[in-house]
Amino acid sequence: MAESPVNLIASDDRDSDIIRSIAESLADKDEKTLSILDEERNVKIQLPYALYRVLTDAAHLLANGDSVGLLHYTKDVTTQQAAGILQVSRPYVVKLLEDREIPYYMVGSHRRIKLKDVLEYKQRRDSHRKEKLDELYRISNESGLYDIDGFPQEHEDEE
Repeated sequence: MAESPVNLIASDDRDSDIIRSIAESLADKDEKTLSILDEERNVKIQLPYALYRVLTDAAHLLANGDSVGLLHYTKDVTTQQAAGILQVSRPYVVKLLEDREIPYYMVGSHRRIKLKDVLEYKQRRDSHRKEKLDELYRISNESGLYDIDGFPQEHEDEE
């Protein structure tokens, strides 16, 4: 079975106080660096800024009770995995590939997609949806549809 490109991490209830404390500590830091002490080897390790950001963001999300997902951006995914990421059916992903909405390549008779390309498509799709919803809201607002209390009632003819 293929490995999932998304690794979900959820905190255990027993760890929530510790995670909350770490998140608050990281939020209060003026300097955006972090060092870890490896007590076994007696070595202090300075974390690069990118790793500091990952830990800070993850700590805040976990402290709020959210799960955290890590994605590896250079990984290739199957059409089924892409469908899971996009929350659509696998045949719909195949249609997107055939319509050249998302680039792909073949490995034998199997389609493979770079995760980066799936995520870029998702970003474009979500931005397009937001634009259309904003436009729908604007039109509805200008038409006074948000000023109506409740739905219009249909009157039945009495016999």
